Amino acid sequence: MIEPEALTVEVAVAAPIDRVWAALTEPAEIRRWFGWDYDGLSDEIRHIFVDHAERFPPDRMAMADGSEIVLAGDGGRTLVRVVMPGDGDDAFNLILEGWRAFFEQLRFLLERQPVGPRRTVYLTGAATGAQLLAALPAGEQWHRSGYLRMVVDGDGRLLTALAEQPLDAGEVAPVSLTVTSYGLDDDAAARLRDEWNSRWHAALPPAP
Repeated sequence: MIEPEALTVEVAVAAPIDRVWAALTEPAEIRRWFGWDYDGLSDEIRHIFVDHAERFPPDRMAMADGSEIVLAGDGGRTLVRVVMPGDGDDAFNLILEGWRAFFEQLRFLLERQPVGPRRTVYLTGAATGAQLLAALPAGEQWHRSGYLRMVVDGDGRLLTALAEQPLDAGEVAPVSLTVTSYGLDDDAAARLRDEWNSRWHAALPPAP
Protein backbone atom coordinates (compact mmCIF):
# COMPACT_ATOMS: atom_id res chain seq x y z
CA MET A 1 0.00 0.00 0.00
CA ILE A 2 1.37 3.41 -0.95
CA GLU A 3 1.36 5.83 1.95
CA PRO A 4 0.02 9.32 1.14
CA GLU A 5 2.65 12.01 0.85
CA ALA A 6 2.75 14.42 3.78
CA LEU A 7 2.01 18.11 3.27
CA THR A 8 4.74 20.48 4.41
CA VAL A 9 5.11 24.20 4.95
CA GLU A 10 8.41 25.70 6.01
CA VAL A 11 9.58 29.24 6.68
CA ALA A 12 13.08 30.44 7.53
CA VAL A 13 13.09 32.98 10.36
CA ALA A 14 16.05 35.21 11.20
CA ALA A 15 15.85 34.48 14.94
CA PRO A 16 17.52 31.94 17.25
CA ILE A 17 15.72 28.68 17.96
CA ASP A 18 15.02 29.47 21.63
CA ARG A 19 13.23 32.70 20.65
CA VAL A 20 11.17 30.88 18.03
CA TRP A 21 10.30 28.10 20.49
CA ALA A 22 9.06 30.68 23.01
CA ALA A 23 6.91 32.34 20.32
CA LEU A 24 5.35 28.94 19.51
CA THR A 25 4.70 27.79 23.08
CA GLU A 26 3.87 30.82 25.26
CA PRO A 27 0.20 31.80 24.81
CA ALA A 28 0.86 35.54 25.20
CA GLU A 29 3.50 35.32 22.46
CA ILE A 30 1.36 33.13 20.21
CA ARG A 31 -1.37 35.78 20.33
CA ARG A 32 1.09 38.26 18.76
CA TRP A 33 1.24 36.31 15.47
CA PHE A 34 -1.45 33.60 15.30
CA GLY A 35 -4.90 34.17 13.81
CA TRP A 36 -6.68 37.50 14.18
CA ASP A 37 -8.60 39.34 16.90
CA TYR A 38 -11.91 37.81 17.94
CA ASP A 39 -13.52 36.96 21.28
CA GLY A 40 -12.47 33.29 21.25
CA LEU A 41 -8.84 33.68 20.18
CA SER A 42 -7.32 32.98 23.61
CA ASP A 43 -9.42 29.82 23.94
CA GLU A 44 -8.41 28.69 20.44
CA ILE A 45 -4.73 29.21 21.22
CA ARG A 46 -5.01 27.22 24.45
CA HIS A 47 -6.93 24.44 22.67
CA ILE A 48 -4.42 24.07 19.83
CA PHE A 49 -1.06 24.85 21.44
CA VAL A 50 -1.55 23.88 25.11
CA ASP A 51 -4.37 21.45 25.85
CA HIS A 52 -4.05 19.37 22.66
CA ALA A 53 -0.35 19.63 21.88
CA GLU A 54 2.56 17.54 23.13
CA ARG A 55 5.81 19.45 23.44
CA PHE A 56 9.30 18.05 22.98
CA PRO A 57 11.61 20.99 23.82
CA PRO A 58 13.48 22.60 22.28
CA ASP A 59 12.42 21.80 18.74
CA ARG A 60 9.26 19.72 18.23
CA MET A 61 5.54 19.92 18.98
CA ALA A 62 2.99 17.23 18.09
CA MET A 63 -0.54 18.51 17.39
CA ALA A 64 -3.84 16.71 17.98
CA ASP A 65 -4.64 16.44 14.23
CA GLY A 66 -1.46 14.47 13.52
CA SER A 67 0.56 17.49 12.42
CA GLU A 68 4.00 18.26 13.81
CA ILE A 69 5.82 21.57 14.11
CA VAL A 70 9.58 21.05 13.93
CA LEU A 71 12.36 23.62 14.35
CA ALA A 72 15.90 23.40 12.98
CA GLY A 73 18.26 26.05 14.30
CA ASP A 74 21.45 27.32 12.72
CA GLY A 75 22.89 30.12 14.85
CA GLY A 76 20.67 33.16 14.48
CA ARG A 77 18.42 31.49 11.91
CA THR A 78 15.64 28.92 12.45
CA LEU A 79 13.73 26.83 9.94
CA VAL A 80 10.11 26.40 11.09
CA ARG A 81 8.33 23.45 9.49
CA VAL A 82 4.84 21.99 9.88
CA VAL A 83 4.25 18.50 8.52
CA MET A 84 0.65 17.33 8.28
CA PRO A 85 -1.15 14.30 6.86
CA GLY A 86 -2.42 14.74 3.33
CA ASP A 87 -2.33 13.53 -0.24
CA GLY A 88 0.53 15.76 -1.34
CA ASP A 89 -1.30 17.31 -4.31
CA ASP A 90 -1.35 21.00 -5.24
CA ALA A 91 -5.05 21.59 -4.55
CA PHE A 92 -6.05 24.31 -2.12
CA ASN A 93 -5.85 23.18 1.50
CA LEU A 94 -7.19 25.73 3.97
CA ILE A 95 -5.24 24.37 6.95
CA LEU A 96 -1.99 24.24 4.99
CA GLU A 97 -2.38 27.77 3.63
CA GLY A 98 -3.39 28.96 7.08
CA TRP A 99 -0.13 27.66 8.53
CA ARG A 100 1.78 29.29 5.68
CA ALA A 101 0.21 32.66 6.48
CA PHE A 102 0.63 32.27 10.24
CA PHE A 103 4.30 31.31 9.96
CA GLU A 104 4.94 34.37 7.81
CA GLN A 105 3.18 36.44 10.50
CA LEU A 106 5.48 34.78 13.05
CA ARG A 107 8.48 35.71 10.92
CA PHE A 108 7.29 39.31 10.75
CA LEU A 109 6.98 39.48 14.55
CA LEU A 110 10.41 38.02 15.22
CA GLU A 111 12.32 39.81 12.49
CA ARG A 112 10.70 43.25 12.68
CA GLN A 113 10.14 43.15 16.47
CA PRO A 114 7.18 45.57 16.51
CA VAL A 115 6.37 47.24 19.81
CA GLY A 116 3.06 46.93 21.62
CA PRO A 117 0.10 44.53 21.50
CA ARG A 118 -1.09 43.21 18.16
CA ARG A 119 -4.33 44.59 16.68
CA THR A 120 -5.89 43.16 13.54
CA VAL A 121 -8.67 43.75 11.05
CA TYR A 122 -10.03 40.56 9.46
CA LEU A 123 -12.15 40.84 6.31
CA THR A 124 -13.81 38.20 4.14
CA GLY A 125 -15.72 38.11 0.88
CA ALA A 126 -15.73 36.61 -2.61
CA ALA A 127 -13.62 37.87 -5.50
CA THR A 128 -11.22 36.90 -8.25
CA GLY A 129 -7.52 36.88 -7.51
CA ALA A 130 -7.07 40.08 -9.49
CA GLN A 131 -9.77 41.85 -7.46
CA LEU A 132 -8.20 40.68 -4.20
CA LEU A 133 -4.73 41.83 -5.23
CA ALA A 134 -6.12 45.20 -6.31
CA ALA A 135 -7.28 45.71 -2.71
CA LEU A 136 -3.71 45.52 -1.45
CA PRO A 137 -1.78 48.78 -1.09
CA ALA A 138 1.64 49.28 -2.60
CA GLY A 139 4.41 48.21 -0.29
CA GLU A 140 7.22 45.80 0.45
CA GLN A 141 6.50 42.27 -0.72
CA TRP A 142 6.71 39.95 2.27
CA HIS A 143 5.48 36.67 0.77
CA ARG A 144 4.23 35.48 -2.61
CA SER A 145 2.75 32.07 -3.41
CA GLY A 146 -0.09 30.58 -5.40
CA TYR A 147 -2.93 31.41 -3.02
CA LEU A 148 -1.30 33.96 -0.76
CA ARG A 149 0.19 37.46 -1.00
CA MET A 150 1.60 39.45 1.90
CA VAL A 151 2.87 43.02 1.83
CA VAL A 152 4.12 45.53 4.38
CA ASP A 153 2.54 48.92 3.77
CA GLY A 154 4.09 52.35 4.27
CA ASP A 155 2.93 52.42 7.90
CA GLY A 156 4.65 49.14 8.71
CA ARG A 157 1.47 47.05 8.79
CA LEU A 158 1.47 43.50 7.49
CA LEU A 159 -1.37 42.66 5.08
CA THR A 160 -2.21 39.03 4.37
CA ALA A 161 -4.43 38.28 1.36
CA LEU A 162 -5.61 34.67 0.90
CA ALA A 163 -7.80 33.18 -1.85
CA GLU A 164 -9.30 29.71 -2.21
CA GLN A 165 -8.52 29.69 -5.94
CA PRO A 166 -5.09 30.41 -7.47
CA LEU A 167 -4.55 34.14 -7.55
CA ASP A 168 -3.84 34.05 -11.28
CA ALA A 169 -7.15 32.29 -12.01
CA GLY A 170 -10.25 34.16 -13.04
CA GLU A 171 -12.81 32.40 -10.86
CA VAL A 172 -14.66 34.15 -8.06
CA ALA A 173 -13.85 32.36 -4.80
CA PRO A 174 -13.82 32.99 -1.03
CA VAL A 175 -11.07 35.45 -0.10
CA SER A 176 -9.82 37.05 3.09
CA LEU A 177 -7.59 39.90 4.15
CA THR A 178 -5.91 40.31 7.53
CA VAL A 179 -4.41 43.69 8.43
CA THR A 180 -1.90 43.38 11.28
CA SER A 181 -0.63 46.33 13.28
CA TYR A 182 1.04 46.76 16.65
CA GLY A 183 0.89 49.33 19.42
CA LEU A 184 -2.42 51.00 18.51
CA ASP A 185 -4.72 52.31 21.21
CA ASP A 186 -8.45 51.61 21.02
CA ASP A 187 -9.26 54.78 19.06
CA ALA A 188 -6.52 54.18 16.50
CA ALA A 189 -7.57 50.54 16.13
CA ALA A 190 -11.19 51.60 15.54
CA ARG A 191 -10.09 54.08 12.86
CA LEU A 192 -8.02 51.39 11.17
CA ARG A 193 -10.99 49.01 11.22
CA ASP A 194 -13.34 51.62 9.74
CA GLU A 195 -10.80 52.58 7.07
CA TRP A 196 -10.29 48.99 5.94
CA ASN A 197 -13.95 48.08 6.04
CA SER A 198 -14.60 50.96 3.63
CA ARG A 199 -11.67 50.04 1.38
CA TRP A 200 -12.66 46.37 1.33
CA HIS A 201 -16.27 46.97 0.35
CA ALA A 202 -15.17 49.43 -2.34
CA ALA A 203 -12.61 47.00 -3.81
CA LEU A 204 -14.69 43.82 -3.93
CA PRO A 205 -17.72 43.24 -6.16
CA PRO A 206 -21.12 43.30 -4.46
CA ALA A 207 -22.44 39.93 -3.29
CA PRO A 208 -24.89 38.34 -5.76
